[in-house]
Amino acid sequence: MLFDAPAQDNSARPLPQFIFPGFERGIIKMKDGTRVSAILNYNMVDELMVTYLNEAYRSSKNTKEIDTIYLQNRVFVPVENFFYEVLSGGPVTFFLQNKSNYTPNGADIGYGMKSQSVGSTSFQRFEIGTDVVTIDLPPNVTVTPAFVNWVRTDDKMAKFTSERQLLKIFPGKESEIKAYIKKEKINLKVREDLIRLANYCNELLK
Repeated sequence: MLFDAPAQDNSARPLPQFIFPGFERGIIKMKDGTRVSAILNYNMVDELMVTYLNEAYRSSKNTKEIDTIYLQNRVFVPVENFFYEVLSGGPVTFFLQNKSNYTPNGADIGYGMKSQSVGSTSFQRFEIGTDVVTIDLPPNVTVTPAFVNWVRTDDKMAKFTSERQLLKIFPGKESEIKAYIKKEKINLKVREDLIRLANYCNELLK
């Protein structure tokens, strides 16, 4: 099956709520082994994988039939209705929940005060059945990162956003991991650093 559509050029109008600056061709691997080519991007605010198909932006919250999505040299897997990015696999699997929020920009209402309400918006929407896919950035908002890191061990998921939370996931290995983070100057908010840390943890646990 092929979802054929031109890749979208968003260079003049960035989409900060999406992982990638434009919609790109990726591969959707279904659980039955079928592979589907599609034009895709991931909305981090709505946490939805969005497809450009038949001149419309479409999304489905039904991810039960999807096994893996390969997009821009990255790997995404469904977790409930969302998609988590796989950073490293081995004895444990590290995931990145690419998540962001809309933060309203303060609108000047006089006397130096700021209004924090977003108000009405006029951004483009596409309705597919009961789904509504938002493409344009709403006015007067800033996209604020809210990433969450996850580790799967023994079929259990544990999240961490701090070094202390991470070390609790690996009892008996705290000193080695802590020393690696310090030596390599790992920043848990930087994706590339997380990948290096995840690879180290998997080597450590072999």
